[in-house]
Amino acid sequence: MYAVEGVVMNVAIGRRGAIIFPLNICVDGYENGCIYRFVTHIHSDHTIDLDKSIVFSELLIGTPITIDLLKVMGFNIPKQKAVPLDYYQSLDLDTNEFAKLTVYRSDHVPGSCQVVLEMKNCRIGYTGDFRNPGIKTDILKDLDILVIDATYGDPSYVRESEENIMNEFVKLLRKLLVEQPIAIYAYHGKINDVMMKLRAWGIDTPFILPRNQWNIYMVLKKYGFDVDEVYLENSREAEEIKKSRWYIEFNLASKFTYMKRRSGLAHILVTGRYGKTVIGRGNVWIVGLSGHADFKELVYYVKEARPKILIVDGYRSLYAHAFSSYINQNLKIKSIVMPF
Repeated sequence: MYAVEGVVMNVAIGRRGAIIFPLNICVDGYENGCIYRFVTHIHSDHTIDLDKSIVFSELLIGTPITIDLLKVMGFNIPKQKAVPLDYYQSLDLDTNEFAKLTVYRSDHVPGSCQVVLEMKNCRIGYTGDFRNPGIKTDILKDLDILVIDATYGDPSYVRESEENIMNEFVKLLRKLLVEQPIAIYAYHGKINDVMMKLRAWGIDTPFILPRNQWNIYMVLKKYGFDVDEVYLENSREAEEIKKSRWYIEFNLASKFTYMKRRSGLAHILVTGRYGKTVIGRGNVWIVGLSGHADFKELVYYVKEARPKILIVDGYRSLYAHAFSSYINQNLKIKSIVMPF
């Protein structure tokens, strides 16, 4: 614990990515002694060492969607340890002083959220992953310390509008579907987001999901994330649909490298990491739909939030130092990168 410009720094980011709050609270990671584990969403870089938290922490906290998704993804969370908190709900911690955790909206994947710890003399927040700040993502204000994700913290990462990207994406799909079926690859949660967007844009092709994504879809369907014409891979219905060769199948992005070698399908990776719009070569395409804020959105968030101190997550971003320097120089907000 130390002070930066009069604010006591009792927040850190561990070497394995845990956002460490006071009172033995770990967010999106685990450190020895953590009593409370908070999970902002289901992606693997935010569920680090979750098995350790399940064993050694007293409570595991997240939105109801996140906790249900973690269970179908194979995490054995004891009922007595699971604490589901919906947006704007709070948990009063059992301590000797006032301490409250509150959940706020973030637009990333279904169930994703932000978290604020409020104590007698300090308010600390963590954004987790987000996009659309001030619209679908709440901006955390009146904070002493804000920890922010800066996946796209380099000034070069400025995207086209999502509407433009979706327009190009849909045109590509309509063209490809005339010739062959399509395999789309994306991350957990992002697959459902893509399915819903495609239906909203008028793509009525049957969707086929592997078992792991089907299980996730069934959980999300319970929460209102329903999509028409979705079928389980290898089911009788899916096999009949495949005979028509007019369908879109979905797989995890981690399988893209080897599954794209299959012939007879067009292969599309949906990620903001490698493309800003729609690019392709041969039968392989990359669509730049991202669940992360681009550089302009990150700057807007910090400008509106104006914390006393900004901590940029350097564990999950290659551009943390570039973003922190920009904030120090241009917004005149004290910004540091952790881990050191």
